[in-house]
Amino acid sequence: MPARLTRQEVETALRTPYHDRAPRVVDVLKNLPEDVDPALAAGAAVGLIGQGYHPAWLFAKTCRRLPVPVIHAVMERLEADRRPHSFIVREYVRRDAGEDVLVTDWDEAMQVLLDLQTTYAWGSKQKKAKFQALAGRPRVLQALQAAAVACEQVSLDLLAVLAVDASEASLDALIPHVERAVTQQNWELDRLQDLRTHARSTPVMDDLFSRMEALLTARRARSPALALAQELGFGEPEAFWFRAHFSCAVSDGVPAYRYQGHISVDSRAATWFSISLSDTGPRDILQSQSTSFNSEKVNRDDLGLGTCQPAAFATWLAAAAERFRIRWNFDGMSLTTSLRGKKRDQLERWLRGGS
Repeated sequence: MPARLTRQEVETALRTPYHDRAPRVVDVLKNLPEDVDPALAAGAAVGLIGQGYHPAWLFAKTCRRLPVPVIHAVMERLEADRRPHSFIVREYVRRDAGEDVLVTDWDEAMQVLLDLQTTYAWGSKQKKAKFQALAGRPRVLQALQAAAVACEQVSLDLLAVLAVDASEASLDALIPHVERAVTQQNWELDRLQDLRTHARSTPVMDDLFSRMEALLTARRARSPALALAQELGFGEPEAFWFRAHFSCAVSDGVPAYRYQGHISVDSRAATWFSISLSDTGPRDILQSQSTSFNSEKVNRDDLGLGTCQPAAFATWLAAAAERFRIRWNFDGMSLTTSLRGKKRDQLERWLRGGS
């Protein structure tokens, strides 16, 4: 067995912020001594909560077995966190209960967070079983409802549990998210439509999804991507999409793949096109420069290329090649599209700069 850490070693680990190359704090948090400084341990535990789509995975995975004083200290720190995971924990864990109940509640709350962050495919049996199990536990359901009411941005997994339940309380928590998506008609509408995979069929739920589907159909019908399809000579398809990725060829001392480009067009999406070009220089491959923009905004333009509409993409791409003194390896281009046969060949010629 490994030697027991001294108090100083434990405190040093807890004061060291977690990152991939120094995971010792994770090992220490999994085996905290009972006499550890609660405030110090709580700070290290909360420090594991990130900023991504599933920010609390590492926190929940690591912190299932904490001493009671540390649980109380973590709960105090979570009071200032207004994200869904914090509301779930605060709603589920009964802080005024006895120690045994507190420890059990804490462990169960961490498991709930993990169950909402699985990597199973969206329509898989495993995902369905997880959602149904969570929806079948009243206290869990109440915590998820509280988080959905308090937060505008919640994971699709959390909303799926409410859709599985489809009770009045769950609908009260879910419907404001749908109403915001209906009003804004952005990508959130597409995301919420995916809830239909797991939702219980009720008159209210069926009406919600019918409304969303009608709005999505109308939005797609007026997508500028369909006008682009006509402009390029592809007629009037019900849907039009393509994604292309390519890189530069070796030329004049420029290595292959240093410059890479991407374009996507999709009549089904709220953000109907996106374009990017990146330069991964030889000095620091982790600090690449790029130009990136879409139908909604310009993300960055480190390369000073400016923007273009998709119809002018081939010209924009040729200008970039001339500026950087490169040539594009179109023979190695990756292209996926809704077009088939001669129309697909026509699209590829257009991307290469032909008519």
